[in-house]
Amino acid sequence: MNDKRTEKLIKSAKGGSYEAMMVLGLQASQSRLSRQAFFRVMEENLKFNTVVIQDMQQGRLPLVPSIDPIDVCNLSCNSMLVLATCLRDQTLLKPVSLPDSTSSMVALMPAISFWLSLFCDHIILPFRTPEFTFIDFHRSVVFILAWTTNMTTHYTVEPKLFTDYLPFLWFHPPPDCMKYHLDDARALFTAVEHAFRACDEPQYELFVRRLEENSIYTAKLCVQFIVDEFAHISEESNTILLYHSFLSVASSIFQLAFKSLLIHTALLKNNILQWLCRIFRLVTRRIPFNNVTLTIAARCVAMGSGYIMRVMEDGHSYIYQLLGYNILLYIFKVLCNLHTHAELIDPKWKVAKTTAEHSVVTIMRMIIPHFAYVSILKRSRKAIFKIQQHIDGILESQDPGLKQVSKAWTEFVEIATYRSNIFKFISDSSCGTEEKCHGTLVRKFMVCSRCQFTLYCSRTCQRDDWSQPSTGHRSLCTKIRQIRADAGPLPVSLSDYNAYQSFTFRSMLKYEEWKELSDKYLADNGKPNSLWPMVWVLDYCVVNVEPDIRIQSSEQRVEDIDPENLMKAREGAGSLVCYIIPDGGHAIGPRKIYLLPDVDLRLGFPSDFISRIDILPRWFRHIFPSA
Repeated sequence: MNDKRTEKLIKSAKGGSYEAMMVLGLQASQSRLSRQAFFRVMEENLKFNTVVIQDMQQGRLPLVPSIDPIDVCNLSCNSMLVLATCLRDQTLLKPVSLPDSTSSMVALMPAISFWLSLFCDHIILPFRTPEFTFIDFHRSVVFILAWTTNMTTHYTVEPKLFTDYLPFLWFHPPPDCMKYHLDDARALFTAVEHAFRACDEPQYELFVRRLEENSIYTAKLCVQFIVDEFAHISEESNTILLYHSFLSVASSIFQLAFKSLLIHTALLKNNILQWLCRIFRLVTRRIPFNNVTLTIAARCVAMGSGYIMRVMEDGHSYIYQLLGYNILLYIFKVLCNLHTHAELIDPKWKVAKTTAEHSVVTIMRMIIPHFAYVSILKRSRKAIFKIQQHIDGILESQDPGLKQVSKAWTEFVEIATYRSNIFKFISDSSCGTEEKCHGTLVRKFMVCSRCQFTLYCSRTCQRDDWSQPSTGHRSLCTKIRQIRADAGPLPVSLSDYNAYQSFTFRSMLKYEEWKELSDKYLADNGKPNSLWPMVWVLDYCVVNVEPDIRIQSSEQRVEDIDPENLMKAREGAGSLVCYIIPDGGHAIGPRKIYLLPDVDLRLGFPSDFISRIDILPRWFRHIFPSA
């Protein structure tokens, strides 16, 4: 570097020239001398131990903002923006000594902390930003926050960051702007992601509560950021920056939804699942990975999968929806990328690989108990076909984590491809029409073309169902579309209802198994107390395709039993049966126990048995007045 030119740049930078400071910042990655020159200028420009600045700290700002670039406010603001911009891409840390750079940055932290507090407390929060037309305080603060919140080992996090600064910036874009520009939004989401990692539990709770004050805006901001990123993909050549943006928003979504039901609901109303799966599709593409892009992609999918599992707990309809967005394919593809480029994984980020493996196994095991819903079973089979084209390499791997994935995958495939006699029966009994289904030679089970919800074996059955003025699908179709718009969990479609009805009916026919259980129960516990008759339990909330069947004393479940049903069972009018059906939150709530009329299972059920009993719990049938 030419010494005279450097001295000229240093002089201009100290005189407030933003352009000169940027040139020094960009040159700082080239040599130690350049880096030292840059940090000397930053240290000089960010001085804050003068009488004038101490007055400003007390809120005594000039009545008329100065347009002089060497004014202390303007000079410090420009310097911080240059510092944050250069550090964002880590250009100062790549080719030079990391310890030297770190020590230089740490030396600036007291000054940066001072200026951040001053700008936020006395300019931004009091809405004085529009007065300062010469300088962009809003942009500078957002950018420097994105960097300082990541310096948690060298920076004492100011409590106001969570109570005041970040919440205000989140809800208030720069003056005269409807939303943040993409570059500023990237910095904002980076700051929020870092803040979640830096704060302790009370600060975490407080920060989420602040963003929850306008949950609708918070959700829209998350989705709008993703939309803007996708809109500018063709213009973005920096893959690392793009992937990091998606990591920031996926992490923020997970953290916010985990702590706030209001934000979680608002995110669903803004179609977050589809956008999140689009992120997964992009970051799992096969590209020339390096150690940075591979790690960020894996972390992005890991954080997003955490949110996906949170959503799947809310009901079977979200599982159905996610399968339609190819969620299983994308989380398998990230495993394939990690396996193919294992040498690129940084040892300190091995946890990303472990988390991805755990997510795949957990999500498959959350889906399996819902296979009795014919809609989920059908989409799972389609997912299997797509995934099998990508995973040959990882199934033979000797890696312990991938062995667990391979084992879970084998189980998933075996169950979904009708290895069970019960599911063979379901496959031909789940058309959604309430009229008698005439069937077709080829039963494709297509969804209703309008609500994408109820399954039919043919368009003929769909037309017949729509033609019924009072009992047909037309009114239900409208309700379903409204529920989708409200992002609520969908009820059980008639096709899924029929499938579950068949599943339960076939399970109850296993006389020998029930008899064996009954004999064992009597041998272990003696003849049951007449006041507490036995309860047959059909538990579908298991990984295995077959329901877990067992017998318990009604005394153990007295809180779940209707007193009238208990009285009838004591009189010998029927048997108590408990259905535990997987459907998100319902799978872990209190169980309802129902009374079945006594029949001799050895002689089979009467022909009208299904129509005479509540074969499914009431919540399971709430949308079907005729069911």
